[in-house]
Amino acid sequence: MADRISFSAENGSLLTIPCHWNKQVIEEIIGKDASKGIRVGEVYGVLADGGPVGHGRSRTSVVEVSRDSAADFRQFLTEKDLRLTYLLNAPFSFNGTDEQRKQLDAYLDWILEELRPSALTITSHELMQRVRQLDNEIPIHVSTIAAVKNVADLEKFMDVHPNRVVPHHDVGKDWKALEGLVQFGNKHGVEVEMMATESCLLHCSMRKAHYEYLAREIKDGPFHTTCNARKLTNPREFLLAGGVIRPEDMGLYVDMGVKYFKLTGRSKPAEWLVEVANAYVNRGYDGNLIRLLGIDPGMKAEDWIYLSNNALDGFLEGFPKRGSYEERCQYCDQWMIKLHQEGNFRLMDGSNYRAEGNTLVLNGQGGEKVCPIIFRERGY
Repeated sequence: MADRISFSAENGSLLTIPCHWNKQVIEEIIGKDASKGIRVGEVYGVLADGGPVGHGRSRTSVVEVSRDSAADFRQFLTEKDLRLTYLLNAPFSFNGTDEQRKQLDAYLDWILEELRPSALTITSHELMQRVRQLDNEIPIHVSTIAAVKNVADLEKFMDVHPNRVVPHHDVGKDWKALEGLVQFGNKHGVEVEMMATESCLLHCSMRKAHYEYLAREIKDGPFHTTCNARKLTNPREFLLAGGVIRPEDMGLYVDMGVKYFKLTGRSKPAEWLVEVANAYVNRGYDGNLIRLLGIDPGMKAEDWIYLSNNALDGFLEGFPKRGSYEERCQYCDQWMIKLHQEGNFRLMDGSNYRAEGNTLVLNGQGGEKVCPIIFRERGY
């Protein structure tokens, strides 16, 4: 079996992309020009059933492959000089039963001895400690689901010697916290990886419950309904989202010391990934920003929500990265009013907005797409 691939991002930034277990898609993506300083270096994924741990998506939303096919795909990636990071990222805790430990150890044995990924992304501290008992060398990445928002949060995981952390999505719009994580990581050998296409709400009160539902294989439609209703009634949420980094804005994070950027979207169509990866490799996208985001595929948001990516040039430079939540909301409100007035933010379902004071608000219950979402969220 081939050795695990290792590399650093010292010679340029690296993209990590979701795994659809599709060789043709990988061939298309890595064939793109990476002369602008960023390339795809890593693919992350997991078997759909997630074994006894689970993962951060519902089983029905991702591609199913056999263990043999997964091992073959890992070998394919190795030949392409790409890493495979395996996900053990569902919330997990030991229940004290021998049966759970037996199932877990059998699963970990297959992962470590047969699949042999380049790294593991894990949420549970307990699970990290068990992995370290079995393997002292495999790189451990602290999952975003672990909700690391600052240095104090990251310090809790240092006993397992993590190599990387994917912070809580709020950190993408919190410069003070991000600077602290990068500086701490530089001292302790922990790279920071920022999500770039994750549109989760800033300060989402349901985030933890959502991931726990997914780990138990419960359909998560109600969470998406609440999230989307809030964005559509308060459009500033599209700009507040900390997990959204435009291709053109990656340089601001690179200058801070961030070298890894994660494209989310394991539940999106494989052909979508080719377009999105190409945008980030080229560090530019002339289209609808909504198209790049990992929004619930069933919503088909890019077909009826338009937010011009080009019109957001300059947005992040002026964003109050060290300001209060209220200052950030006001800034995003001002931008949304401007975007709407210029036709660079609009909905094509009959919904209309108006400026009310310094805020862009939805007229009535919205059009044919928006109205059902709002009604479901309100229990009508």
